[in-house]
Amino acid sequence: MAIDGTYGFVYCGSTGLGIGIFCVHGDRLEGLDYAGGRYVGTAVEDHHGNIRLHLTFEGPAGMGLVKRATPQDAPVRREIRQNMPRGFGDGRPIEIISRSRTETIMVKRIPDDFAPAATQGLSIQIAQRLSTPAALGTDTPAS
Repeated sequence: MAIDGTYGFVYCGSTGLGIGIFCVHGDRLEGLDYAGGRYVGTAVEDHHGNIRLHLTFEGPAGMGLVKRATPQDAPVRREIRQNMPRGFGDGRPIEIISRSRTETIMVKRIPDDFAPAATQGLSIQIAQRLSTPAALGTDTPAS
């Protein structure tokens, strides 16, 4: 499938912002955001390259949501259905409107070396390993 790979994303709503990583293998999507939110579901590409997402988002208790001003007392679970353009928009801002709320998301394909962060989170160890000259494809350390 053309969309198989690893993707980084940023999102912003009226009360905050977030970042995360997800992977697509076949039609399966799995990812994590920096606040511990987990995304599991499907990403199906049509013959025009558009992508139909059907995800379940689960966030831990105490998580402050972009769409809410106060942290939740109980774990959060939300179903997400969204049509995305070819390549998830390739880094272009996309507005997502649901239940009269708007979020802006940007998604970009990143090296598959980041794939462990989609299931384990972006730990200091993973970030340090990825910032080495070999991982960056350069001869000098990242600054």
